[in-house]
Amino acid sequence: MNQERVSKNRRHPSANAGRTHFPVPFIMKMAPLPAALLCGLMLVLASPGFAFAEENWDQDVEITAHRGDVSQAPENTIPAFKAAIESGADWIELDINQTKDGVLVVLHDENLMRVAGVPHKVRDLTYDEIRSLDVGSRLGPDFQGTSIPTLSEVLDYCRGKIKLNIEIKYREGQSLELIPQMVEMIRQREMLQECMITSFNYGCLQMVKIFEPSLETGLISSQPIPQPEIYTSADNFVLSIELIEPDTVNRIHGLGKEVIAWTINDQYSVDKCKKARADNIITDRPDDILPE
Repeated sequence: MNQERVSKNRRHPSANAGRTHFPVPFIMKMAPLPAALLCGLMLVLASPGFAFAEENWDQDVEITAHRGDVSQAPENTIPAFKAAIESGADWIELDINQTKDGVLVVLHDENLMRVAGVPHKVRDLTYDEIRSLDVGSRLGPDFQGTSIPTLSEVLDYCRGKIKLNIEIKYREGQSLELIPQMVEMIRQREMLQECMITSFNYGCLQMVKIFEPSLETGLISSQPIPQPEIYTSADNFVLSIELIEPDTVNRIHGLGKEVIAWTINDQYSVDKCKKARADNIITDRPDDILPE
């Protein structure tokens, strides 16, 4: 991926209503057109789906490495996060769980069978027990001994290098407990501008805003959201690829919020995000999902 690709000051349709981007000399050279035809042309040029609105999308869209660069290293581990940084990604998406003794660890699943071959839930083991597990050997000898990192370790490693999309996995009776601890860890490291907290559970986002109103949030959904405007504690919307349509994205942009699409691993999904002008794509292929 092009290391120089940046995604600052993205322009939403609401900020550019009525503007066209044809060079003035081109228009001046055109033969006179009937008024009705000219009006129709202007409407086409101003339409959200017109090609000129898409031409810079590849450079403007932000790239989020899903659980790190999982094409290079075990998911949600320091090696995967290192690879994501080296890929030129803008963000890393990661997941947090809480151990039996209250330590926040970076792990997607509620149980440890898939990544470590252990038939136990994270909440039933202490941090020391989880720390001793090897989550790298299944991917080859190069990753033998790779352990599950704590959120504290990940924050320290990524600070100043890449932004973090931290997903709270809602666990009954546990998720709301970890929020104050998580927010304080981010605040102590002065990383409030480097992190976004996301969750399928809107109540988690509401609690995040109670503890730290300036911390950016995102509501994750795989179901249509008929009234995005009612979710005032969500600064952004993290939508599955099935929901990425121009009308949906335009409506959210009209609220001054951004759309993050997941999980984007093929050209069809990229093209769909480009047509709708999603702001950020979560992918397992941060290094090559977009052309150079």
